Amino acid sequence: MTGKHILGEKYIINGNTADISGFHPDMSADIYYEVIRIIGGKFLFLDDHMARLKHSTMDSGIIFPGKSEIRKSLKSLLKENPFMDGNIRICLQKSTGAKPDLLCYFVPWIYPDECTYLSGVQLVSYTHVRPNPGIKKWDDKFRSDVKIHIRDHGVYEAVLLNKEAEITEGSRSNIFFIDASDQLITPPEENILPGITRKYVLQICREEHLAIVERTVSMKELDSLEACFISGTSPKVLPVWQIDHHQFRADHPTVGLIMKKFEEILNENLETII
Repeated sequence: MTGKHILGEKYIINGNTADISGFHPDMSADIYYEVIRIIGGKFLFLDDHMARLKHSTMDSGIIFPGKSEIRKSLKSLLKENPFMDGNIRICLQKSTGAKPDLLCYFVPWIYPDECTYLSGVQLVSYTHVRPNPGIKKWDDKFRSDVKIHIRDHGVYEAVLLNKEAEITEGSRSNIFFIDASDQLITPPEENILPGITRKYVLQICREEHLAIVERTVSMKELDSLEACFISGTSPKVLPVWQIDHHQFRADHPTVGLIMKKFEEILNENLETII
């Protein structure tokens, strides 16, 4: 482990292994990226992440290197580092050559413990509108500012508000609410970064015949809602008990059902790169 950006002993750049000593990624550059979770040495939702990375780079002028090249880099990264669990960042960025630089490395991760999944987490609101929410592109200033905001409030995550004080998504997660009639409410896909975990949460809801309403939720209506949860690579499906001063039921049975079903889907979508 070195510094605050990179974990492990080696990183992979353009298929080559390099020592992380002295390596500090230039996160101010134009970077299109994905963060993939490994569990027991297996990659979670790998095809989904690569498909989203390809979509993010479509109009960027960056040539997508192909899934096989990314798989080779990930296989090498896993071989060169001691981790069987953790988060890996895949980055594509412009280089001096015709092809973009492809980098893969382990980044710090914090996973909620069992008690947190029972009690839920606190969130804080933060006014910010992503310029192109459907594209996963690194925004260094936003990442730095929102990280400070989260730290200063001592909470797990920040929820982003648009100019109308409506909740769109988390700074690194998607968000869902449940109303008194057991309807799930989540912001429309065109207003957010469509999360991989969110995709499977919606699949679970359809399979369980749960009503889904896609719309933004204003801060003014939070007190009328029963439950809230976030979804993402690190938190998976995680109950929320408070946003600012608004409180929710962390033990809501529908949230519990979705959490259980997601664990089943998770176990079916772990890939070993041979």
